Amino acid sequence: MTPPPTQTHPFTYDELRKMPDDGQRYELIAGQPLVSPAPNRAHQEVQRRLGRLLDRATREEELGRIYFAPVDVQLSPHPIVQPDILFIRWERLASYQPGGGVEGAPDLVVEIVSPSSRLQDDGPKKALYARAGVRESWLVDPAAGEVRVFVQNERGDRFGELAPEHGQLHSTVLPIPTIDIAALFAGIR
Repeated sequence: MTPPPTQTHPFTYDELRKMPDDGQRYELIAGQPLVSPAPNRAHQEVQRRLGRLLDRATREEELGRIYFAPVDVQLSPHPIVQPDILFIRWERLASYQPGGGVEGAPDLVVEIVSPSSRLQDDGPKKALYARAGVRESWLVDPAAGEVRVFVQNERGDRFGELAPEHGQLHSTVLPIPTIDIAALFAGIR
């Protein structure tokens, strides 16, 4: 991620939206806009496979909606993130504003790690999601063939990692069948 020019005070979402459209994807981390390069082919393929699985599960159970980046998620006035995939329950769909982004924490977020996003995704963004009340966060690494699932603790301020069992993961937010990690990455690397 490369930073654009900075200013002396933290950027707000309104300031980010008023920036000229230069075709880049921006997130606000620690009050500063960061630009992400376009995702590579492995990232796109994993996103497509996970998106299909999650969308099918949410529609069959009529639980809510799955959305794909770029969608601005405003966790507070300064952190604005764009998870690769996010899920919002039906009763909270109004948090996705018709003319803008999502206000508040989605129920589930998926970050697909790339070399340029690894430090942000597994560090500041994961911490932001935990503090904002995201119930479940997935960190998907196509290069390593790894999926890590983090769920909120009882206090709702930290994530604990959900360990895979026999190469399978499940969600605590969505009633999806277990995810076969090897099958998810088959033929991608």
